[in-house]
Amino acid sequence: MTIQEIKESYGICGLVCSLCSYNTNCSGCKCKNENCEIKACCTEKGLNYCFECDEYPCPKDMHKGMRLKAFNTVAKTEGLDKLAEYLYTNYNCGITYHRADKLTGDYDRCKTMEEVIDLLKNGKPNPYDSCPIYESKCFILRLVSLNDAANLLLCYSNPEAQAIFNSDNCTSDFCYSTLDEMKRCIEGWLDAYNKKDFVRFSIIDKQNDKAVGTVEIFGSDKNHGYSVLRIDIHPQYEKEEYLGELLCIADSFFHDFGCNRIVTKAVTKATERILALVNHGYASYPVNAEWSRENYYIKDVPAVSAQTRNLLNDKAGNTLKYGE
Repeated sequence: MTIQEIKESYGICGLVCSLCSYNTNCSGCKCKNENCEIKACCTEKGLNYCFECDEYPCPKDMHKGMRLKAFNTVAKTEGLDKLAEYLYTNYNCGITYHRADKLTGDYDRCKTMEEVIDLLKNGKPNPYDSCPIYESKCFILRLVSLNDAANLLLCYSNPEAQAIFNSDNCTSDFCYSTLDEMKRCIEGWLDAYNKKDFVRFSIIDKQNDKAVGTVEIFGSDKNHGYSVLRIDIHPQYEKEEYLGELLCIADSFFHDFGCNRIVTKAVTKATERILALVNHGYASYPVNAEWSRENYYIKDVPAVSAQTRNLLNDKAGNTLKYGE
């Protein structure tokens, strides 16, 4: 893929045919589809592209998707050559136009046109340079803080919560009884983040603005390319509904942290957790020659090429590895 190939494949409407995964036999704008309103409009006005029109952005709102609007806006303001350069750079950094199994990609995850343009120009940020913040109906996930210690101790000192913690391969069992212990643990988590080892998010209850647990995403070559998800939460929130929200957020980790497979532990007694995992696409991962630990569940995403994996690893500082 070259910048010139991207430029030459840019469609009348703003689709980028060389990056499209829809149909290799599709002839794009060269097809005889007279039902395309955008093509008909440009043909009538003698334009090669929609963004060349003096009336763009069109008051008829022909472009329903933010991706098309964003791409055309950049092409109009900075030129098609520059747009193709942005797309080429992002393509080589693993930012997807289309994922392998669908007609959406990283640009479609943005919520506003401005976010699409920012992603287009600046690429996907390294989560270890700027920690992402996530929000669901009930929770906000943000980097853990020492200010959370007192509230988190309510979780980490609770026997019910302790019974389902996952401390596999950890230096602590996370069963704490004093504020000093909790603070030292948080300091360790923050040190690990600064070293780009893993991220611990505090789970903030939006109703009372208090930390009720933590979520960790960890991935390295030490665990054979698996990214490990840990969810520690106060028993009050150990419900399928709440855990489901957190698992929906965790789906963002595939993209933001470059995960290819996520494994997480749920002991037999954690029935609500197991229900949430199954309902969100996780499957029981049996003990085998490759995996020796019990009570784990796994979720995969479509495989990406080795080249893309390497590019993503380079962009993330080689801290996040992928399953083969």
